[in-house]
Amino acid sequence: MKISKFILALFIGFNSFSYAQKTEVNFDKEIASLNIIGQKIISSETNTEKYKANNSYKIELKELINQKQSFDFKFDSLSTISILKANNLKIYNWALPLTDGTFEYFAFLQIRKSKDKYSIIELTDKSESIKTPENKILTAKNWYGALYYKIITNKKIGNNYYTVLGWDGNNNLTNKKIIDVINMSGSGLIKFGAPTFKMKKKTKKRMIFEYSENTVMSLKYHEELEKIVFDFLVPASSKLKGVYEYYGPSLNRFDAFSAGKGKWIYEEDIEIELDRNMKDFFWKDPKEQ
Repeated sequence: MKISKFILALFIGFNSFSYAQKTEVNFDKEIASLNIIGQKIISSETNTEKYKANNSYKIELKELINQKQSFDFKFDSLSTISILKANNLKIYNWALPLTDGTFEYFAFLQIRKSKDKYSIIELTDKSESIKTPENKILTAKNWYGALYYKIITNKKIGNNYYTVLGWDGNNNLTNKKIIDVINMSGSGLIKFGAPTFKMKKKTKKRMIFEYSENTVMSLKYHEELEKIVFDFLVPASSKLKGVYEYYGPSLNRFDAFSAGKGKWIYEEDIEIELDRNMKDFFWKDPKEQ
């Protein structure tokens, strides 16, 4: 079932960060309320009901994460949401599945400015109206929305840069995987995208891979190798080039972005065996009902 797979993907793939936690704060009541509302966002039968639930979710979640203890709290029991944390940035990110098979994405960034000072930034998904997104620097109010499942920090790329891997259910024909960069200045100014993805002939500001709804694309970060490794996508036939509903992974090729001096450098056909685990398969079709 599409919705049940979507929930299971969240459970397996997200809320996966870990760090030392010592807190006496009890958020149980607030988390229980958010979980009820989160289920309404997913399972409501009309978009009107979904958006109504989503507005309530945003209000309650923002109130919760405005408490400074929330930054170091591990929200294990908060479902239907991706929570990622690295250094001074914590991301609360979720999807609203619409009745036509498309998705809208929502997120709050929680930024630690000092020991007891935090700021909250809400992201607004404008992906439908962004032209040539791989070449654009974007802002919190003009965000290329996705559901992030991995946050990467690498000193070679830069101390102020957070690389994120994301998924977009797109529509009934295709899914997308996304590599984006969050640039957080010392003053807390946030920008999305950076000229860090060095291809053969040009440099892109983010990477977007589109492929068939009926296939699985793997996109993972290998910490020891300092590489973002992914399936090389090909059409089912040379005549279908550019028709992404017929694209899927090549059976014998993986490409990668390797961390270099301020750049993710593209590498073709690398020698690596990329394990495919259960989580990869839940990215295949999280809309199934």
